[in-house]
Amino acid sequence: MDNIIQAVKLKFAYRPDKPLLTDLTLNVRQGDFLGLIGPNGSGKTTILKLLSGFLRPSSGEVLLREQEILSLNSRARARILAVVPQLVITPMPYTVRQIVEMGRTTRLPLFAPMRHKDHELVERAVNDMDLQSLQNNHFNELSGGERQRTIVASALAQEPELLLLDEPTAALDLGHKIKLMRILKKLQARGIAIMVISHDIELMARYCDRLTLLCEGKVLASGTASEVIRPHLIKQAYDCDIEVNRSLNDIPHILPVI
Repeated sequence: MDNIIQAVKLKFAYRPDKPLLTDLTLNVRQGDFLGLIGPNGSGKTTILKLLSGFLRPSSGEVLLREQEILSLNSRARARILAVVPQLVITPMPYTVRQIVEMGRTTRLPLFAPMRHKDHELVERAVNDMDLQSLQNNHFNELSGGERQRTIVASALAQEPELLLLDEPTAALDLGHKIKLMRILKKLQARGIAIMVISHDIELMARYCDRLTLLCEGKVLASGTASEVIRPHLIKQAYDCDIEVNRSLNDIPHILPVI
C-alpha cells in the first residue's frame, strides 16, 4: 500500500539541551489504522504536530504524498489530512453546525457558498457523531465529550485521506467511545487512513491493525497488538510489570502484577 504520510529520521527538541525525539521514523499507509501509544512525555502529541506541519523538525522530514509537508500551504495539507486535537476553544460563539461546516472550507473556492453535496456531507458527519440535537448549541457551552465529537464531525466533513486524532476518546463516556471507534473502522473500510494517539492501550489493541510503541523519543516496537503488547516491552516503556492474557481472537488484555 502507498504511504500517505511518512516521517523520516525526525529529531526535535523544545530545548536544545533536552532532545525529545531522536531519529524517529514511521509511516501511515492508505487504508491503515495505526495506534500510537507510549508513556507521558514520550513525544506522542509532538509527533502529531510534526506530521501535520504545525512544528518544524530539527532534522529529518515529513513527506505527505511524497511531498515535504512544509512546502505545502495549509489548504493543500487539509485536502489530504485532518487533525483532531485534544482541546479546541473558539473565541467566537459558533454553533455545532457551523463548526462542522468549517470542515468543508478546504473543498470550496475562497468565499464560495456551500453546495448541495457539501450540505449532505455535513449532515452525514453530524449524524455519524450523534449531534443532531446539539446542532444549534454554542460550541463553547458543550461538555468536553460533546466538543470532541463536534471536532471529529468537522474532520469527517473535510473528506480527508488521513485522519490524525490525539486522544479522541479521553472525554467520552463508554458508549460514545465505542461508537467513535466503530465509526473510525467504517472510515477505514472506505479507504481513509487513521492514526490515533491514545493512552488506552487495550482499546487500541482491539481496533487498530498496527501499534507503534514509543519510549524516550524513539520507536521501541511496531507491529500487531500481539507483537507490541508484551510484558518486557511494556516494562521498558512504562516501568511497570504486567501479565498479558489473550482472547480467542488474539487480542491482548493487560493485567497488572500485584
